[in-house]
Amino acid sequence: MTLIFGAGKIGYAVALVLKKRGKEVVVIDKNMQALNRAESIGCKTYNFDFTKSFNLIGVNISKFKEIIITTSDHKVTIDALKISRELNKEALIIINAPSSEHITVFKKLGADFVVTPDRSMAQIIINQLELSTYWRNKDLLKKLLEKSKSLAIVMHDNPDPDAMSSAYALKTIAESMKINADIYYGGEIGHEGNKMMVELLKWDFKKITEHKKYVLREYDKVALIDMPNLSNTTIFPSEIKPDIIIDHHYTEEDKIGAEFVDIRPKVGATATIMTSYLRDFGIEVNELLATGLMYGILVDTNNFKRNFEKEDTDAVYYLKPRINKELLNIIENPNISSSTLDVLSKAINNKKIYDKYVISNVGYIEKKEALSQSADLLLKLEGITVSLVIGIIEDHAYISARSRDQVIDISRVITKTFSKMGSAGGHMNFAAAKISLGAFSYTEDKEILARIVGDTISEYFFKTLKLNNKGSI
Repeated sequence: MTLIFGAGKIGYAVALVLKKRGKEVVVIDKNMQALNRAESIGCKTYNFDFTKSFNLIGVNISKFKEIIITTSDHKVTIDALKISRELNKEALIIINAPSSEHITVFKKLGADFVVTPDRSMAQIIINQLELSTYWRNKDLLKKLLEKSKSLAIVMHDNPDPDAMSSAYALKTIAESMKINADIYYGGEIGHEGNKMMVELLKWDFKKITEHKKYVLREYDKVALIDMPNLSNTTIFPSEIKPDIIIDHHYTEEDKIGAEFVDIRPKVGATATIMTSYLRDFGIEVNELLATGLMYGILVDTNNFKRNFEKEDTDAVYYLKPRINKELLNIIENPNISSSTLDVLSKAINNKKIYDKYVISNVGYIEKKEALSQSADLLLKLEGITVSLVIGIIEDHAYISARSRDQVIDISRVITKTFSKMGSAGGHMNFAAAKISLGAFSYTEDKEILARIVGDTISEYFFKTLKLNNKGSI
């Protein structure tokens, strides 16, 4: 989370770039008109004097990782810097200085970087912020791991290629530092390609039930990979706090809690992030891990048809000469099970089209992986820009959504609609949710229950879509 002092031209320009990159930004200024511009791009704003310590204590300044002071007034900058550093010893602080003669003064007062007018302010600040955060994360992760002799790596209950390859990358980093590392999950590896991936790449994952989750207490450190919080795992003891979180999915920052957090919503895959860590740690990636990471990136970016950045293409460029192409081809083209084919058939037969949206309720199913395949398939229908597929497994409803609509961030829509009912998240073009059916799960007539659940989910979904189309979310 980034705090910006000043909503003028420079402050607004920096905020705009950060918001486009998926960052959560808070802007403070005494000028209400300037704050209105910042609010219009989705920034949280406060209208008060940021040189008063009681104001900054009120916004909990200690929680911010980056503080950017953009005012050109020398005295105001000094006052804001002194108070900021006093109240937050750890944040990266970047200063906009009126001239280079002030650099030494600001550095002595605790500024990490000082940018002067003879350079492109907004771009330099962004570049410095990214570069500094990048190297700081690597150093922080290394220091955290160095304190450990054992590491438990937890994936979401039904891990996908991105989660599995990323978890194995972190295991590789830990083992290079002589740390014993194990990878856990609590559900099923259901998709045929995912099963093939684990078998061919010879990866060892430990499946445990909720009743045996306390084995995680035995480890010095615990990491969450490809999930920003505990909503998608049933094997994490409530009294344990994760030490490491690495992910690329959008989430509300106040729901994140760990000593080390690296979440990059604009990056296409967590495997991309882990590839960069492997390179920075100087670890040579063998062909099995390279193949897995490549597949993880390809799956989560849909072969570079959605949500990818330069970091993703850089990772692929690095991995390409190291992969086993024959293994990758086998993993990418697995046989389809009859149960998956049945779900795909139900999705097609049960589809309901509303203008450019399609919804399908497939009822009770065995494995949720078929839902994402169904959502992908329905999105290919002519004229359709958003697809949503609903299925039930035991006492939970599962939702998979896809979008190619330029004005609909499907992750925000799904999160807004269903996060209070269960867990929800994703990316701009794809998202998922899991909702407990509670007492309804004991209904004897499963067909009626499935219809009620489907109708209710559809109704809530369309209400949120209307708000989105009005610009209200």
